Amino acid sequence: MTCATHVTAETASQQIAAIEATADENGVVKGNDGWLFLKEELEHLGSKGFYGQDVLAVTKAAKPEFGDPLPAIIDFNSQLKQRGIELIFVPIPPKALIYPDKLPGNVGADVSSQLEQPYKDFYARLAEQGVQVLDLIPIFRKVRNEKQLYCKTDTHFSGIGLGLVATELSKIIRKHDWYTGIEKRKYSTQVKEVSIHGDLAVMQHTDARENVSLEFVTNTASGKAVQPDKSSPVLLLGDSHTLVFSVGGDLHSSGAGLLDQLSNKLGFAMDLIGVRGSGATPSRIKLYQRSRKDSSFLEKKKTIIWCLSARELTGSGGWRKIPVAKK
Repeated sequence: MTCATHVTAETASQQIAAIEATADENGVVKGNDGWLFLKEELEHLGSKGFYGQDVLAVTKAAKPEFGDPLPAIIDFNSQLKQRGIELIFVPIPPKALIYPDKLPGNVGADVSSQLEQPYKDFYARLAEQGVQVLDLIPIFRKVRNEKQLYCKTDTHFSGIGLGLVATELSKIIRKHDWYTGIEKRKYSTQVKEVSIHGDLAVMQHTDARENVSLEFVTNTASGKAVQPDKSSPVLLLGDSHTLVFSVGGDLHSSGAGLLDQLSNKLGFAMDLIGVRGSGATPSRIKLYQRSRKDSSFLEKKKTIIWCLSARELTGSGGWRKIPVAKK
């Protein structure tokens, strides 16, 4: 009679570390069924915690004093609340956490459950401090077997994944009293299959491509794609997850990203401050720069959606406290 092996947090981290070690010289791990994973994301996934001494032991921030995300997020939320602005913090889960079976080796759901605990602890700590967090992990896990929520060869969510995020965000925003008073526009949509050369495939210097299903959004009146609206009550802030499939170029397509999907679901265009690279501190610096140029900028906002990769919790971008406006 054999006994089932109990997976602890330590053994789960060790298993992820072993997989991380299989990364090629370009920092890419080759998984099952054509899936690719970023070594840096796996390094993050094996962390014991995302605040306090736990995160300081693993952060990639150049200055350790900016390694803990907790104080910066709480401070940002507090500043916005003082101005009557709601913050929705939206960390995009590592795709290896949602699809551990696509990693090389025998990674089961028990390992994934152990790896999830630091996120639960961190989001609970934020909630205790009044920060609204959209935890996508249980939402994504619920449908992961029926829908492909991430690109196989890219670090970003798929068109289906970002559509699910837009749906969850629209549920939150539609509940507010101010929403009914906003003038609505009509948008039309068209689903198309698009071939992309994912950023992980680019890192590998291969020509591997994949087809993704995208829903393109156009303004019914103009027939043009959604354009960010600086006077919008909702600002989408963050990293390339706010730009992918919206701005074209190496982000694959335009007119089918999170800004487009959310604008369609709410009936009005979002404002946008998206940065390539870290969405932690650099995106908030961009917000501060905007508010300095336009003193009425924040007066127009009701909700700020801060969307970024969860791996930024231990990332090199750091977590400085940044003012939202000139004092």
